Amino acid sequence: MKRFKLLGLFLLFVMLLVVIVGCSNGNSTNSANNDVTVFKLANASALGDERDQSLQEFARLVDEKSDGKLKVEVFSGGTLGSWRDTIEGLEAGIVQIVCESIGTLEVYSDTASIDAYPYLYRDYEHYKKVMGSEIGEELLATVGEEGGFVIMGPSYRGARIMTSNKKVETVDDLKGVKIRAPGIQMYIKTWEYLGASPVPMDVSEIYTGLQQGTVDAQENPVLFSYGNAYYDVCDYLVMTNHVMSTDVFIFNDNFFNGLPEETQKILREAATEAGNFRTQLVLDLEEETISEMKAKGMEVIYPELEGFQAKFADFSKEFPHLDEMVTRIQSVE
Repeated sequence: MKRFKLLGLFLLFVMLLVVIVGCSNGNSTNSANNDVTVFKLANASALGDERDQSLQEFARLVDEKSDGKLKVEVFSGGTLGSWRDTIEGLEAGIVQIVCESIGTLEVYSDTASIDAYPYLYRDYEHYKKVMGSEIGEELLATVGEEGGFVIMGPSYRGARIMTSNKKVETVDDLKGVKIRAPGIQMYIKTWEYLGASPVPMDVSEIYTGLQQGTVDAQENPVLFSYGNAYYDVCDYLVMTNHVMSTDVFIFNDNFFNGLPEETQKILREAATEAGNFRTQLVLDLEEETISEMKAKGMEVIYPELEGFQAKFADFSKEFPHLDEMVTRIQSVE
């Protein structure tokens, strides 16, 4: 994996951190008396959103479970760089933990792209059953092993929807729509199959891209879209529900496996609890948030989804390595 290109970008940050904190070992930061270990946790999403809230809960749990001997410093709002930067920064020790979707690990793990597979789950109950099963555990373990990570604490992000400045009521309405999509092959192919024109763009550029007309639409979970105020720059909320993806806590495997067993246990327990906290928060807030976006002037559209789903009849040919896992997931009753 290519890492050296990032070192220059973060050199100034690391130097400043050393001055501010007073001590750094490149993996975790110890206090002056060496009694406290501090982990830097990077998050590209907005301060105060449901992911940030769950990360604050994770930090609280780690502190509580370790009697204050382990601390997690949460850096939300992309303050440590984009999600790509921070994931790459794990190996260099620039950060110790990143919270992101499984799908963002696609460049490291072929299996990770299944996180963005369109209409993989029938509904939330199906998603919940899969992720709480041996298949879900196997998925996390496989992605970690393939990519050189340890991943844990899965949480439901909510179904991905569109916010758009073009009215979309049927799949045919997507023809020629410029939609911001993550720079992940699965997402790109999904929107190409649907007839849209996907435009890879960093999350930090979405608002301006919509405002300036660089793109006509973007797709993300409802709460993420609300937290980033896309209702200010989009006229329509289109409930496509095309992907149900999962956020996880991501560690470099060599770093995590080098931690004391008790520390590993505390981090795993806290991640699981924080993930469950996030999932429940999403479920509690989704309908309320849709109403809030409507109140802010967005027209909420529930498109005819059969036409969307029909576009993916032969989608598996694009990702044949996922055939077995897709079949297993979709066969869960």
